[in-house]
Amino acid sequence: MTASAISDRGVSTEIAKSLKILVLTNLYPPQVLGGYERSIADFARLLQHRGHQVLVLTSDTPEFFGVHESRYAEPCIDRCFQLLGEWSGETRWFDEETVRDRLHHNVQVLNQQIDAFQPDVCFAGNVDFLTVGVELIDVLLSRKIPIAHYVMNFQPGYPVECSPQRSIYRYITCSDWVIHSLASQGYPTSNVQTIYPGADVEAFYQPELPNRDRLRIAYASLVMPYKGPDVLLEALSILNASGIEFSATIAGGTFQPEFVEALKSFVIAENLQDSIQFTGALSRQQLKDLYKTHNVLVFPSRFEEPFGISQIEAMSAGLTLVTSGTGGAGEIINQHGVDGLLFESENSIELADVLATLAIDSDQWESIARCGQSRAVSEFSQIKAVEQLETVFAELLELNQSGLEAKIHSIGRYSLLLPLDHALDRYQQAWQRYDTSLGYIAQAVFQKYPDASAIDIGANVGDSAALIRNYADIPILCIEGSSSFTPYLEHNAAILDRVEIEACFVGEEDTTLSIEQIHHQSGTATIVKASDSDSKIPIRSLQSILEAYPQFQNAKLLKSDTDGFDFSILKSSIALLSSMLPVLHFEYDITFHKNAEVDAIDTLKNLAEIGYERFLVYDNFGNYLIGLSSCDVEKFRDLTAYLVSNRRVSGTPAVYYFDVCAFGAADIDVFETVRQLELDVFDRSRG
Repeated sequence: MTASAISDRGVSTEIAKSLKILVLTNLYPPQVLGGYERSIADFARLLQHRGHQVLVLTSDTPEFFGVHESRYAEPCIDRCFQLLGEWSGETRWFDEETVRDRLHHNVQVLNQQIDAFQPDVCFAGNVDFLTVGVELIDVLLSRKIPIAHYVMNFQPGYPVECSPQRSIYRYITCSDWVIHSLASQGYPTSNVQTIYPGADVEAFYQPELPNRDRLRIAYASLVMPYKGPDVLLEALSILNASGIEFSATIAGGTFQPEFVEALKSFVIAENLQDSIQFTGALSRQQLKDLYKTHNVLVFPSRFEEPFGISQIEAMSAGLTLVTSGTGGAGEIINQHGVDGLLFESENSIELADVLATLAIDSDQWESIARCGQSRAVSEFSQIKAVEQLETVFAELLELNQSGLEAKIHSIGRYSLLLPLDHALDRYQQAWQRYDTSLGYIAQAVFQKYPDASAIDIGANVGDSAALIRNYADIPILCIEGSSSFTPYLEHNAAILDRVEIEACFVGEEDTTLSIEQIHHQSGTATIVKASDSDSKIPIRSLQSILEAYPQFQNAKLLKSDTDGFDFSILKSSIALLSSMLPVLHFEYDITFHKNAEVDAIDTLKNLAEIGYERFLVYDNFGNYLIGLSSCDVEKFRDLTAYLVSNRRVSGTPAVYYFDVCAFGAADIDVFETVRQLELDVFDRSRG
């Protein structure tokens, strides 16, 4: 890859909208402690370069001085915040009165800055010592300013019990490891997204890989015990004893000069002073120059790193990455031995062995270096990171404008709004095939019937409609009676296009229902026993609905998911279904009503009598179970017995319900197509 090719991927100043972005961070270059504030600065500078107005609010802490160069201009910086504590060997809060006064100051200043700047969105970084809990976050949320909080530590800077529960506040993490860390502590992570911070790969990129005549090893991190430079020196001592030629540079500042002196003493004791040099902290330009004369970067950290940008910079320069891969640092290498090399943390013997393999096999060394460079440039650029961040800003602004308390969940290429307590995103994260079969069933149906339409009974928030739309551009009628879901359905339908909405429940006849009769839980709505109420919502028969929407009388796919009412809906619509014979996709759940298992078998018999000849059965996690014919309807008794045993006898249900797809005689070919897809999944899993 050439330098010009990388440049072509560069910054586009053509953006849909210039935003006013308020950045909050406790430190900002040149006042730095580590990589967190440097990454926030990289985002802020690049956001401004892309045409946004950026204002950085931070503290004035000149005792932490470190160079952090950039080819992009600085945004406006106001060092107006006061820290509530200090880092003096260890984290220390100031006395209670000082904390109270400084916190009051920070809240007051933030309100003033909001009044003056009028931000569209806030990008929050490290808020340690800016706030005790979430006082500054509360100020922003109370003024309806969306917040993307970039978390690069194991926690976001406040106790878990203070976690904001607002849809316009979202964690963005620097690695998946940070997500797992947050989740393990109880922080809400249902809508967290990882955006790797990226490096300035264009600046570090070298078109020619470094010379591999011998091992020339670089270490580029803080020289502190938790970073593991002593592990590297022990490995180098082993290489030296094995007669493997090398040179090494230890680059980085320190907060423990005595530790550096101990390392230097070790080098002298091992008679390695001619092979190993210490440079101290380097500027970005000096780091680029260092990489031009080295061919391996060793990242020997012994603590759980949230990420590790120095690894990306070195890989971009063509150095081979050898890393302990602790925490999020392990996400940089995709495959050991392909784009980098891993070794066990604190294991100097294994590190020495890994380094020795490079010296032995030059061709393999070159392949790893080239693959690593390609991965760094394609996956971890700052440009990619900031584009992803802009997408998050757009989603947060959309949420803010919708007025809905919601989270965003993607169904294929569509980003839908879900109520905050909706379980769909959690279920699909836990079970990859959950609610997915309808998509490729729709694909097979509408490849055969491209001019037909679909009906979605129990449309919820439009997730099934989105799944269908990913596979077929056909009209969809969404029927949903719960007022808790219809605002989200209306919003999502506008994104999907060609969607009609009928706000009612489906029943045997036209009537009304008291809204207190609807029970909502985790993204479902269930009709319960009647009560008196002045607030009524309609129940309409499917026949009545289609008389109002005649364009859907040609529907070739009908999905029904109504938490226990599917059997009664299908049985009461038998005459209509007999004339249409759409492919049916319905929930087979015996939980909600007395004698539901009898209704289930009766419904299957009714469908067989009007011409449905084939059935596909899935468990509630989306896994294909079995294909049956109309001659096998009695086997549904066995399946029902299994559900009864699961739900009412065993006490530990493994399967809660089935999804059934029914095909008429004219659509046996569609049945065979979908069934073969499921069998192919089995065949692929074996090979």
